[in-house]
Amino acid sequence: MNIDQSDLFHLCQVIDKIRTQIKKRRVEKRLTQSDVALDLGITPGAYSKIESGPTEISVTKLVEIADILEVNITYFFGDDTAIKKEAESISTGNFASKNDMDKLVTAINKMKQEIAGLKSTLEETTSKKKG
Repeated sequence: MNIDQSDLFHLCQVIDKIRTQIKKRRVEKRLTQSDVALDLGITPGAYSKIESGPTEISVTKLVEIADILEVNITYFFGDDTAIKKEAESISTGNFASKNDMDKLVTAINKMKQEIAGLKSTLEETTSKKKG
């Protein structure tokens, strides 16, 4: 898989968007990094690195963060309509609809592709530097 500079740049933009959206929603919910870290079962320092960039965000961790921040995972990709309404979650008994699940699967599959591409690019870059 060949990834050029523009693909890598786009992937970095997507990852930055996710981090920005996480922080934006956390602030909207009036939660501290420590609050979210506690819910995730990690240290505040580890959570800070998720928001600031040094730590890679796994799909599993992103789903957990979405749940804590009461948004659908698509929110992190810029879908501001994905904020869960308390009334909706109460009326549905906190169960995800088929449409919600389809969106989640699509978002996860997209993330897996982007992560695979990023890993491939990283491996290529590393091997070029060694060679």
